Amino acid sequence: MKRGEIWLLNLDPAVEAEIHKTRPCIIVSVDQLGKLPYNP
Repeated sequence: MKRGEIWLLNLDPAVEAEIHKTRPCIIVSVDQLGKLPYNP
């Protein structure tokens, strides 16, 4: 992951009246954090 990328995330579990669906999210962290191992 790199800063400025847009990923589609499933933010479940939704709470109460929140909509249950996949949302686009932008990465705002430093690029070094994106080098950590990623396990989907």
